[in-house]
Amino acid sequence: MAAEYDLARPDYPAGVYDALGPLAGALVLDGGAGTGIATRQLAARGARVIAFDRGRVVLLRARVHTPDQPVVVADGGCLPFRDASVDLICFAQAWHWIDERTRDVEAHRVLRASGRWAGWWSHARADDDAWFDRYWSIVESACPGVDRRQRDIDWGAGVARSGRFDVGDRLSVPWTREIAVDDWLIDLRSHSYIAALPPATREHLVAEVRTVLDRAFPTGAMIVPYETWLWIGHKR
Repeated sequence: MAAEYDLARPDYPAGVYDALGPLAGALVLDGGAGTGIATRQLAARGARVIAFDRGRVVLLRARVHTPDQPVVVADGGCLPFRDASVDLICFAQAWHWIDERTRDVEAHRVLRASGRWAGWWSHARADDDAWFDRYWSIVESACPGVDRRQRDIDWGAGVARSGRFDVGDRLSVPWTREIAVDDWLIDLRSHSYIAALPPATREHLVAEVRTVLDRAFPTGAMIVPYETWLWIGHKR
């Protein structure tokens, strides 16, 4: 789903990078970098970024956007980087994909003494709107194991329990996404739980969602409230 991901996934709000503080000159690992959304934003703040991901295809798309961007095919649970070598390791919408038995150990290992771990996730928060409730009901009924309450996981608490990081309070950055219905559906297709469905089931779900969105947004233009939740941990 690399093409869909590249076309329709949104950038992250500036408040995320503001919270990380000055990044100019910092050596940063962008974990689960995908097509390089966060990679490019970190680099725009002056960071020296190395993007890594298990997916070669998505990393190639990142290189299309930034041909000289260093990228590494690697798993966050077994990192091919030196001990105490980087200032920041971050995971934009990606920490949950990594083996929980080793991810904290590896992130801690590659960070310098003053280094930091950061993880953030963006989610639509239109829960008071009828269309949004219907949208989630369609997704939940078709995708076993998927539940809208998963948006509320306290990822920082898990990192803190490892004993390797001092994790601050969750930071919430509200923002508004303006997106066309067609692009929302492309974004939807890029999610793993949708991509994993049998083709006929997937197409039926997308058609159901389109019906809901066309009724709620007859002009085809959506304005949706979002929040990006961010946790920052300092290496112990």
